[in-house]
Amino acid sequence: MDVETVLVSNRLDCVITSLPFMEYYLPPAAPAVLKGHLESKGFAVKTLDFNITVKETFEGDDLPLASAFFHENHGILKFEKSLVDKIHKLIDSWVDKLLELNPRFIGLGVFSVDSRKACEILLEKLQAKNHNSKVLIGGMGLGHPGLKEKWIDSVRDKTDYYIMGEGELALENLLKGNYNFKGINGKVEQIKDLSSLGVADYENYDLTSYETFYKDKKVVQITGSRGCVRACTFCDINTHWPSFRWRSSESIINEIKRTYETHGIRDFFFTDSLINGNLKVYMQMVEGLAQFNYKTNANITWGGQCIVRKNKSLNKDYYPLTRDSGAYNLALGIESGSNDVLSHMKKGITREDMDACMENFDLHDITCSYQMIIGYPTETEKDFQETLDLFYDHQKYVASGTIHGTSLGATMCIIHQGIPLAEWENKIFVRDKSQDSSWGWTSLAVPSLDWEERLRRRIVAQEVCDMLKWPTISADRELGMLLKRHESYLLWKKDITLENILTQPDISILS
Repeated sequence: MDVETVLVSNRLDCVITSLPFMEYYLPPAAPAVLKGHLESKGFAVKTLDFNITVKETFEGDDLPLASAFFHENHGILKFEKSLVDKIHKLIDSWVDKLLELNPRFIGLGVFSVDSRKACEILLEKLQAKNHNSKVLIGGMGLGHPGLKEKWIDSVRDKTDYYIMGEGELALENLLKGNYNFKGINGKVEQIKDLSSLGVADYENYDLTSYETFYKDKKVVQITGSRGCVRACTFCDINTHWPSFRWRSSESIINEIKRTYETHGIRDFFFTDSLINGNLKVYMQMVEGLAQFNYKTNANITWGGQCIVRKNKSLNKDYYPLTRDSGAYNLALGIESGSNDVLSHMKKGITREDMDACMENFDLHDITCSYQMIIGYPTETEKDFQETLDLFYDHQKYVASGTIHGTSLGATMCIIHQGIPLAEWENKIFVRDKSQDSSWGWTSLAVPSLDWEERLRRRIVAQEVCDMLKWPTISADRELGMLLKRHESYLLWKKDITLENILTQPDISILS
């Protein structure tokens, strides 16, 4: 322990924040995970959930626009001054809360690129204040270390430290004063033993703000694994976690039991990219939780992202134990109803596998929701119609209560560097030539698939779901953001002249 640490031993060690934009359905896991681990090492840590304050402040008609303000494409959208002023007033209140706590370190969580705008504004406001806290940022939103242009470089002068990757060990060593630990101001090494970390601590969260989506359930998040066993073309998980790592089933069950017994919380959501990545551990976990439910009537429930598994890889107890362990509203990455699109995505499943999975979910009373991608670069009109067919064919599971809803997504507005699909630039898609690729890309595989066509398909999918009574998750915010983008797109398109013709998408390759 260095001299500085000794001198401030009675001072709060760290405040860890969550920044918008993230969905408002579940309390962000990362601050609670870091708090739990750091406090297990003897540090005093507090978490502040700034993300939920956006929902609390703008609940009503302004929430979709306020959420869009923090979205990654903020720069191309125009907002009313009154809304912007209200947002800045909110962020000023964040600054006041942070400085009132006077921690040794202020940690800003940049969960994704959609948290960058909030981070930039907050950093500017902190820099303008007199304080002696060290400022650090971390999270997946910092970007990929392999990219030539890094967002972190644009804010480096306003931060003291940054951590790219899993933060538990790096932040622990930063607070200890081990500033040369790998990952401080760089990329961390992947943590090998997740079972050795402290467990998440949600003490500072007001969980009542998150009850609406889960209908009177107080849900906290839990982590069972990091990484993925698949390599879908649209996902960057394997860039952040090259290897799939998992906790032991015993440690997961013990955390759930302890949280239930100490806080009375019985509802959990896994942060994992897929909770059933390791089938052996998964079966041990669901059997253990099922036995706990049998013996105690605890009625533990859990949700999370799961992959659709082929029936031939599953034993006969897979679905019954999944049900009895408390599986609730599992998020399935369905993405498309087209086998051709699924094949290009490298999903490893077919439409027929989805049908078999849903039959078993329905038979065993396991509820779920779908995650979809409308407008994938190889999606033909026929492929899109097959996705609509999926909604029609699976409507019976909505009617039975097995399917709770679907997220239709934002039409892959931007193809980010760092995902496998980006390697197909100038092969199956071409980016537009505006300053920041504002309108994304145009497909080379399906020449008619540009921004306007993707938006049309997204709206058609919404209309079909509405007609079939499919609940659509985040539809108000997604459509609000998309339509706001389209307003700016029309202005951009109108201003195209011979002088600035290079701002148009370069689709000369199509001929």
